[in-house]
Amino acid sequence: MNSVIALTLALLLSVPAMAAETPAMFAKGIIAEPGLHPWTIVTLPDETLVVEFSLDPFVAKQRDLRSEFGAIVRKVVPASLDKYPKLKSVQVTGLITTHDKRGNDREAQAVMVKFYRATSAKIKWDAIEPADVIDLSDKKTVSPTLAAPVAR
Repeated sequence: MNSVIALTLALLLSVPAMAAETPAMFAKGIIAEPGLHPWTIVTLPDETLVVEFSLDPFVAKQRDLRSEFGAIVRKVVPASLDKYPKLKSVQVTGLITTHDKRGNDREAQAVMVKFYRATSAKIKWDAIEPADVIDLSDKKTVSPTLAAPVAR
C-alpha cells in the first residue's frame, strides 16, 4: 500500500515538470506556417529568445518577404515577452536558401530583427503594417537579397 501511495505521489509531482513550457517551445508553437522549420533557443545571460526559420516557402510562392517576415515577428515578439517576464529581448531571423554558381545550396540570413522589452511595450502591434516591423526594431540586419527579387 505504501508503494502505491509513493508511486502516485511521484507521478503527481512529475506531471507539472513535464508540462512546463519554455519560451523556445512557445515560439515554435506560434509559427505554424508549413515549411518554415523554426528552431529556437534562449540565450543566457542576457535572456534573449532567438527564433530562426526558413523563408523559402514564401520565396517559392513569390510573396512579399518583408510583409511575411513582419507578420511572423508581430506574432512572436509581443506574445513571447508577455508570457515570459524574465525575457529581456526577442531576436527573429529569417533564412533563405541561396544557390552559388557551382550549384551548391546554403542557408543565408535574409533578415534579422531584435526587440527589447521596452521597445516592444511601446508598439501597438495590431495597428502596424507587417512590412513596417523591421524598421521599428532595436537592431536589424537586412540582406540585399531581401530587397531584390530572389531567382530560383
